[in-house]
Amino acid sequence: MGKLLAINISKERGTEKREVPQAELVADYGIMGDAHAGKWHRQVSLLSAEKIDAFRARGAQIDNGAFGENLIISGFDFKNLPLGTRFCIGDAILEMTQIGKQCHSHCAIYKRMGECIMPKEGVFAVVIRGGQIHTGDEVKLIPANIYASIKDRPADSRCELLTVIEGAHAGEKALYIDGRIRVASGSAWADEINDNDNSIVMFKQQIGSRPRLIICGGGHVSAALVRMASLLAFDIWVIEDRPLFADNAKRAGADHVICGNYKKTLSELVPQPDDYYVCMTRGHRFDMECLTEIFRKPYAYVGMMGSKKRAVIVKKDLEETGFSQEIISGLHSPIGLAIGGQTPEEIALSVISEIVKCKNERTSCTQVDNEVLDALIEAAKQRVLEAQKTEAQKIEAQTTETQEADAQTSDEKYMLCTIIKKNGSAPRGVGTQMLVSSDNRIIGTIGGGCAEAEVISHCRRLFRKQEFKCGLMDVSMNTDDAEKEGMVCGGSISVLLEQIG
Repeated sequence: MGKLLAINISKERGTEKREVPQAELVADYGIMGDAHAGKWHRQVSLLSAEKIDAFRARGAQIDNGAFGENLIISGFDFKNLPLGTRFCIGDAILEMTQIGKQCHSHCAIYKRMGECIMPKEGVFAVVIRGGQIHTGDEVKLIPANIYASIKDRPADSRCELLTVIEGAHAGEKALYIDGRIRVASGSAWADEINDNDNSIVMFKQQIGSRPRLIICGGGHVSAALVRMASLLAFDIWVIEDRPLFADNAKRAGADHVICGNYKKTLSELVPQPDDYYVCMTRGHRFDMECLTEIFRKPYAYVGMMGSKKRAVIVKKDLEETGFSQEIISGLHSPIGLAIGGQTPEEIALSVISEIVKCKNERTSCTQVDNEVLDALIEAAKQRVLEAQKTEAQKIEAQTTETQEADAQTSDEKYMLCTIIKKNGSAPRGVGTQMLVSSDNRIIGTIGGGCAEAEVISHCRRLFRKQEFKCGLMDVSMNTDDAEKEGMVCGGSISVLLEQIG
């Protein structure tokens, strides 16, 4: 456990930070009011109080914030912690993204002392969850968890998971977010290892960004659409100018609800290429307000609810407003697949089906199964607890913390099954994952049928082999046995098997 001893901010870059008693941490941004906050990997800087004290002991007369550090925390040797380590301060959570930094121009401290500790001892973090922080708050360390970092990645980030599949480093992983290593496990990820290094065989899994579904309007169909989209890993936004309907959207499960003017809200929304817009406001005028703003931004999909007659009128108005036929022709209206939907739920089903169709035609990235991801996150936590328990047993310390670990640890193990290659026809694509537990639980699916059953049976045999960690399994669906069992795909898949826990 550590302690937050000082909070420092500066309104302009290149100026000395001043100490404040409290601050607001904002998710995926940083400290409110600090010049270094923003959508990048160095949102908040941290420095060890012990390292500052040691520097002062050498005769340096320096104030808090003189090194450019945002947070001074006691109790941790930051530079020796792995990337991905998290720190919980009150309700806020930070994730460490960089250790040290290059000093391009020597600061006043360096010129006076001949050294500055920030380039070597300072670390940087992003804000995973925001909240108020205060001087004197306790700081809890949360061990790095590669799967938690995947789940909490920014919606618009580029995410790539690399897994070594052969050799002594088999099973070791590195998570890249926006081209930088965020978390790594094992010793394979030395600086010299790169995409051109053929000595290590890796599986590269492109994990798609969480697409943003922006619904203009909060009526009954909108609420049904929110409920369905929440099952499909969308980042759901609802814009509605009526407070009652905005509240309905919140209750339906929208991630973000903005109660305000449509045109103003959309104009202030930072666009993302994976934005899917749905216009289902209460009137023609409001639809036009939305569309004229949306069509000025990058987007993946734009749809408008209404009859064919209404669609013709809106498209004519858009043309008169000055939009080209190329842009107008991209409007999906009447919205949704033609399934003859009558109820709000049926209409919402047709809309989300059309959006999913569009999304899957645009990208080949893997969409992570949230149930599998949650199980992997929990399994990683259990490994930490078991390690803590083992260490506690070694030193024979019967503390409350150890007793809690005893109560929470589990003997359950998992086999993570990932399709890394497919030839011909197969029910699921590359990157699809399934978890098989030693307690006979199955989470997720890699296609079902006999092929999946064969993988499950093999996993159960492997659980009995204590030495197994990682390996490949090939499953053919065009053999005589496959034909006898009625397997209709006719292709083959290679499955990476990794024991978790």
